[in-house]
Amino acid sequence: MNKKWLIVFILIIALIIFWILGGLDSLLGRTVFAPDYEPEPVEEVEEPIEEPLPLEVEEPSEEVIKYSASELSYQTEIVGDNLEIPWEIVPLPDGRILVTERPGRVVILGKGEIFKVEEAEHTGEAGLLGAVLSPDFSEDKHIYLYYTYRSGNGLFNRVSRFILEDDTLKDEEYILDGIPGSRFHNGGRIKFGPDGNLYVTTGDAQETSLSQNVDSLAGKILRMNPDGSVPEDNPFGNSLVYAYGLRNPQGLSWNPVTGDLYASDHGPNSQDEVNHILPGKNYGWPIVTCTASDERFEDPLVCYSEYTMAPSGVAFLPWDELIESPLYVAGLRGNILMRLDLNDEGTLIRREELFTDLGRIRTVIYHEGSLYIATNNRDGRGVPKDKDDVIIKITPIR
Repeated sequence: MNKKWLIVFILIIALIIFWILGGLDSLLGRTVFAPDYEPEPVEEVEEPIEEPLPLEVEEPSEEVIKYSASELSYQTEIVGDNLEIPWEIVPLPDGRILVTERPGRVVILGKGEIFKVEEAEHTGEAGLLGAVLSPDFSEDKHIYLYYTYRSGNGLFNRVSRFILEDDTLKDEEYILDGIPGSRFHNGGRIKFGPDGNLYVTTGDAQETSLSQNVDSLAGKILRMNPDGSVPEDNPFGNSLVYAYGLRNPQGLSWNPVTGDLYASDHGPNSQDEVNHILPGKNYGWPIVTCTASDERFEDPLVCYSEYTMAPSGVAFLPWDELIESPLYVAGLRGNILMRLDLNDEGTLIRREELFTDLGRIRTVIYHEGSLYIATNNRDGRGVPKDKDDVIIKITPIR
């Protein structure tokens, strides 16, 4: 084979190899079969990165773990002593505590006497009794007092309003007077209710028939506006009477769960009562005492027929974490603080006697997590102890 054909043979072999490797297609695509437009460059678009969804964090449960009032224990502290028959305890917004003494004195613990109600007639169980601050005290400085006074040959009770300012009382205004009074059975507790009205307990003034007479202010629970006028929704029209048929009620407190009113009432000898107070209802005195099963009268929540409790002030412990609603009842002749545990329907489920070594207990109030009680061992019926009478702060703990 001459040199010329050798070169041709080598070229043919090279073309075959070039075609097999795809070089021919690439060459034709760039020349003969090339497109007649310039393709637009394709921009690379970054896909958005999806943020991961936040994990749902379960909120901590706000459910309160409840426990029974029967599990409570108590810490005590004497916050006032050497008092004479303290009747009411009134915490002031500045942290001090005001106390009424039955002989007519108004005292601030740690300071002493700040005012004397000169008209207060201290005889028997009569004298300066209840006290309460106005719901608007921060603005009007009003304090209400209940006391016995003498007019002619008779004894009466009145509700007066004062201004408490510069550690004294001034500008007395009679809100209600002419309430029948006596040496005994004067009632005397005054409290503002959740509705903003003033509630007043009055005794039968030792005239038992007055309790059943709705035209008399004696033996009743009265309800009035802060100025002494009659609320439009009172049960007996233009009358301050809210409930009747009571002998000598001395305690008022509202159930923190139901909002219902409860009151204590002294019975004859024993037969003392704690009643669920409803507007316009008749509690039976002097026709019946304790449970009568008579549809004309309301039966008591509790009747102490086995012994004389002589209940005075009462106060609920308004703690959400408690299974029950405990009502504390101060006992004078009973010499105890009684705890009555009510369920959410207001039914009594348990009772427990507390503080049986303090002597006569006149009242109990609740204030900022603690109970406060007043002893009455100097009222002529008790056995005074060292530093009596005292105000004791009782703090329930679990």
